[in-house]
Parts: sequence; structure tokens; C-alpha cells
Amino acid sequence: MKKNTSVLILSLLVLLLLAWAPWINNEAIHDRVFQEKAHKDGTIGWVTQPDGTREYTLICDYNVMWFPFGRWVASCEGAYYVTFWDQVLP
Repeated sequence: MKKNTSVLILSLLVLLLLAWAPWINNEAIHDRVFQEKAHKDGTIGWVTQPDGTREYTLICDYNVMWFPFGRWVASCEGAYYVTFWDQVLP
């Protein structure tokens, strides 16, 4: 009975650790998603200035938030889930 309890506690601790995923660096995740996805989803793009010139610029930046078993990375144009094993899902 005591062995079953310790295995259960250890399993719960591992599950909580994976859900928290403290090894994920929010800045690195932001930069990676920005490099891979920003030009595709419209987070950066061409903007026409009042004087008629066009400029390729950041429209709205990504915000990285904690989400169970990874991070949620979202801008006003797109959102992605980054898993604890470092895979970007649409």
C-alpha cells in the first residue's frame, strides 16, 4: 500500500511539472514564433503612411502566456500553442 501511494505521488509531481513546463523560455518562444509565423499571419506587413509611402513594419506584437503543458503565443493576427517538447501548433 505504501509503495502505491509513493508511485501515485511521484506520478502527480511529474504531471504537474510537465503542466507547468518551467524550462520554456518565454522570450525564446516569442522570437521563434515571430521568425517563423509573423510574415505569414500578418503580424508584420506593409503599412501605407499618411504621406503615401509604404513601410514593412510590425502591426501588433505577440504575447506569450502560460498554458497547461506549454505556452500560448498570440497576436491580434494569429495564435499558436507551443508544447513543452518545443513544437509550434497552429
